[in-house]
Amino acid sequence: MLPVIHNYALTYALGKTFNIVAATSEPHYEELDSYDNYATPALPVTSPRFVTHTYNSVCSRTNTTQSSLNVPSLGRNTKMSPRSAEFEFLVFSRGGEIPRYLRIGKKSCISSIKASQLEIISVDLHPDEAIDTRVCFNLLDLSPNDIVESADVILMYPSPVAKSMRVRSPYLKLRGKGLEFCVPIPRHLRGAFE
Repeated sequence: MLPVIHNYALTYALGKTFNIVAATSEPHYEELDSYDNYATPALPVTSPRFVTHTYNSVCSRTNTTQSSLNVPSLGRNTKMSPRSAEFEFLVFSRGGEIPRYLRIGKKSCISSIKASQLEIISVDLHPDEAIDTRVCFNLLDLSPNDIVESADVILMYPSPVAKSMRVRSPYLKLRGKGLEFCVPIPRHLRGAFE
């Protein structure tokens, strides 16, 4: 099992936005386009450790068992052990501040961020050939005109992400930590590079 932190969760956390009460059960992700920092999905740099918890299945709201019979209902869940892994992701920033710490996820777990700025070597808004990218990327961040030739897709809610892919799309060529790599530009940020 490969843990991935979805880019919507990261973008909300970077924007310090927490929706405690929602008016509807339908998600609205359009507001993410207006945030100063927009993240790509995060993949672990090292293999994390997991812990399995076995518990008595009790409703957290009513503190009763889920069954009408007086029998134990056992459940099991697997969670990542705290501080067992580092995750890596990119942030497209419009001058927004990258916090040193942020709270992420349903339980608002605190995480530290080690940020480093990457150098933009080139921008290609009208590529003739497809590029290979090893950066995890949300497939909904591509436009309908982009052509995905191949992708290593991870199915997750609310949208699938590609762990790596070959795509013909406007992209940035970046340099950082002694490496050069290409990353597609999310469709709603392409106007900033024209």
